[in-house]
Amino acid sequence: MELSNEVKHELIEELVSTIDGAKLDGLQKNVVLSICPFCGHAGYKYGIYVGPESKYKVFGSSNCFSCGKSFRTLEDTLKALGHEELTPKKTVELDDDADDELHLFEDEIDDSLVEIAMPKGYRRTYKNQYFRLRGWLYDDFECFEVGTNRGMDRKLEDYVIIPVIDAGRYVGWVARHTWSKEEIDEYNSRHRFQIRRYLNSTEKEGGNGFSKLLYNIDMVKKYETETVILCEGAFDVVGLVRGLELYDNKSIVPVATFGKAVSEIQIYKLQEKGVKTIVLGYDADEAGRGAINKVANDLDSYFDVYVAAIPDDFGKDFGDMSKAEMYDVFANHIVTPREFYYGDK
Repeated sequence: MELSNEVKHELIEELVSTIDGAKLDGLQKNVVLSICPFCGHAGYKYGIYVGPESKYKVFGSSNCFSCGKSFRTLEDTLKALGHEELTPKKTVELDDDADDELHLFEDEIDDSLVEIAMPKGYRRTYKNQYFRLRGWLYDDFECFEVGTNRGMDRKLEDYVIIPVIDAGRYVGWVARHTWSKEEIDEYNSRHRFQIRRYLNSTEKEGGNGFSKLLYNIDMVKKYETETVILCEGAFDVVGLVRGLELYDNKSIVPVATFGKAVSEIQIYKLQEKGVKTIVLGYDADEAGRGAINKVANDLDSYFDVYVAAIPDDFGKDFGDMSKAEMYDVFANHIVTPREFYYGDK
């Protein structure tokens, strides 16, 4: 059924005003219900999609991220909810000249990715001194692809390269210099040519923006992975998998967002996987607390959210923590966003 933007807008208002506990989510893309009418789970897990239509997203389709109950069409959703009276009585022409006030429904999330070529000379490695010094074991090299460019590109000489893989495809890469920060700073103070600690793939070179990417997303199995631990970078992910022995664990998976921020596209990717719970594992230093509070608020409409309140005397992040410290964090320092906002670590 094709509906004009005006009809859609009126229907959204009726859904929110008619159905108990209904509201628009933070992205203005779903009408979410406080309690799922099918499984009774609270926390706004049942949503009716009211954003822009695409090949994969249909206006009026609905889904519960707790029990998995879903309906593919607006008519089926309204019938299941017992609100068939809200079904539009006739189809109308799609209005291409919609009023500007409806712009919030025209902003479709573009989660498409292009496959990229890895840097010249890139080859995967299963043994590397830099990674060994960072605590990597044989299982880490088996589980996470890393490599070098074997000196074939001066720009990446003395860097290790970590591919970002999505659906089995290379969609980005991050490179890290093998020197320490102190060594790089000392060198840069004496030379005109400056060494950068990190080099990444870029959109300008035909790649994907990192706001579209999630490191280790392929380990998240659709409707099997219930909990995702969000980290800042790849070394945090590997450290958690090693420390908590999560190599074959499909229920709990660490994923990196490449910084203390989560985009709409990254949220959508996690929703599509059926993830129910998010644990924020970002570095909670003084500068990072505000970012953690914002991300927790952004995620709250879609997931059960918790924060790993890492004590100050522990390793700065999961990539640098001991196994004992990691277990202590998850045993004694997991708090709600509200507790994190108002309390001390």
